Amino acid sequence: MRPDLRLCLVLGAALLLAGCQTPRQYPDARGGDAMASLPPQQKLTPDRLVGVEPDTLERRLGKPDFRRTEPGSEIWQYGGSGCSLFVYFYPDDQGRMGSTYIDARRREGGSADKQNCIDEVASKRSAPMS
Repeated sequence: MRPDLRLCLVLGAALLLAGCQTPRQYPDARGGDAMASLPPQQKLTPDRLVGVEPDTLERRLGKPDFRRTEPGSEIWQYGGSGCSLFVYFYPDDQGRMGSTYIDARRREGGSADKQNCIDEVASKRSAPMS
């Protein structure tokens, strides 16, 4: 199968799965409804990437390698050395976009370990990881 066709199939399947999720609030530690932040001194983890606004993620990882915008959603793709990290954004009840789901796929297809892929992407982009 051609690599570009394989990528289209993976993205299409990911969009289909992501469309099943409903928008939600992103409470912060203070009990408010602010989106999560990504302090540079904290290691990026899958849990820390959920509930993050697009601008915040871009400050930590830079512009995505691929961005797809659909009505009411966005998908960002970051390439690591052997994987692709996908971040899915949907609006909350106030209409603010926030990440709701993270996925990692091996370049040759199939699931990849999310934490390892985040580490690869962050390392590739020289993001602070301490």
